[in-house]
Amino acid sequence: MGEGTDSPILAVLLICVAGSVVLAAIGIWLHRTRRLTSRRAALVWAILTLVPLFGAGFAMMTRHTVDMATGETRAGVNEPPPTR
Repeated sequence: MGEGTDSPILAVLLICVAGSVVLAAIGIWLHRTRRLTSRRAALVWAILTLVPLFGAGFAMMTRHTVDMATGETRAGVNEPPPTR
């Protein structure tokens, strides 16, 4: 995409989303094989499925806060000024 677009936080985000999808697929499989029978167990599994997404959001917000504190990211500026 261009210079300066390498973002390690995106790798963390994609891993967390993939983990959430895998947990959802396992939950669907457990439900179809009648191993996830009670409503309480299904609710706990659904909450467990969403936990990686909240972890990804926390990681992104933490990274952004650190970047703002160190001056790497300035408020209201999307891209650095063009260099000639």
